[in-house]
Amino acid sequence: MVTGGGSRSLKTAATVLRALRLLGDHPGGLCAADLAEYLGKSAATARYMINTMCDAGYAERDGSGRCRLTDAPPWGAWGTTEPASPVPGDPDPGAVLAEAATELYRRTRQRAYLVRRTGTVVASVTDTRGHQGLAKLPGLGQHIPPHHAHALALTKVLLATSPVYREAVEGEPLARLTPATITDTEALRRELEGVLRDGVAVDREEYAEGFATVAAPVVAPSGTSTVAIGVSCSARRLAADGDELLATVRAVAERATVQWAGELAARPVPPVPDAPVGRDDLVSGPRR
Repeated sequence: MVTGGGSRSLKTAATVLRALRLLGDHPGGLCAADLAEYLGKSAATARYMINTMCDAGYAERDGSGRCRLTDAPPWGAWGTTEPASPVPGDPDPGAVLAEAATELYRRTRQRAYLVRRTGTVVASVTDTRGHQGLAKLPGLGQHIPPHHAHALALTKVLLATSPVYREAVEGEPLARLTPATITDTEALRRELEGVLRDGVAVDREEYAEGFATVAAPVVAPSGTSTVAIGVSCSARRLAADGDELLATVRAVAERATVQWAGELAARPVPPVPDAPVGRDDLVSGPRR
């Protein structure tokens, strides 16, 4: 059927565009296994895509077998639509962000995360804080694949602030990771509008059953929002103390934004009281 064939072709084209963006975000190149993980595809599909891009002159293999974009693609020059983070001229936020992650863990006693978008479709966990025995978010590795970004508060924040990142993630159907995952594009857009309005994002068992995450953006002095800070906790803890957790995450993110800009004295942030350690903080996983 012609319509069905056209639909499949469009999905394939979107996946190829995502692959090209991923290669652009990794100047050193990616092997087929890496590309497959980012795209949520099989290794065989990734190899086929690499072969196709190389045959068409968009990519090339190096001596180690990794694939990277060619220096001179068929049309003559590569272009970019959005700068990678950090933006030139922004001060190094390393110490500020590390302190913010520590402070967020201290105040909530929940596992704290820093996530940074370093390219069009690449989001990475750059730091975590948490005590021994504190539950970890299942399945979360160093890199957050684009096909998981719509389900996690830490990347919802980045999707809300980056049209290019959002377009890349919405290029293919939104994967259902749990029964609570948002898989409708319009529903996700409404959710992201709320994130922009409220300055904080939440996932309620959308990424992993029994778990929730809360996150807020840390804005660079240039005005870009490519860093998110947040916590993971049991769904039970979010239901009981959601308002407190949201307020604390937002306050720590705002304080880090001010510190990054070097304006803390001009814009003092009210202190947030320490949260008591509850039973859910000490278990190795959620209790249903």
